[in-house]
Amino acid sequence: MATTPKTTGTKKTKRSTTRAASTTPKAAAKTAPKASVISTKGAQKGDKPAVDAPELTKKEIVARMVANSGMKKGDARRALEATMEALAGALREGNNLSLAPLGKIKIARTKDTPNGKLVVLRAKLKDPKPAEPKDPLAEAAE
Repeated sequence: MATTPKTTGTKKTKRSTTRAASTTPKAAAKTAPKASVISTKGAQKGDKPAVDAPELTKKEIVARMVANSGMKKGDARRALEATMEALAGALREGNNLSLAPLGKIKIARTKDTPNGKLVVLRAKLKDPKPAEPKDPLAEAAE
């Protein structure tokens, strides 16, 4: 007597072990640069269109501070919050900012709104100076 295997009525489907081509890993999506999109929404005659750029969050700035300086994460967060509060206070008072490694930030226009004050800033960013290569002959002479 041959026994036949009993079936339960459900079919097993084989799952693919690879990801679909249309999905991207989360790590790659975070590090991939986003394309700049020029927005003309709300632009007035004679205004240059604004550029929609990727946002940098406070958490990401703290991570960069920790990586560049080696300070503790809590210390970097407190330092960043104190710095941002000082800059916001200066802008509320109507002061322009001159920050040496960053550049100059000037108040272009202000407008009182029901939720607060709308301040349009104009920033002039300095280009980073290229690192000068060391002269190997100068080191050999010493």
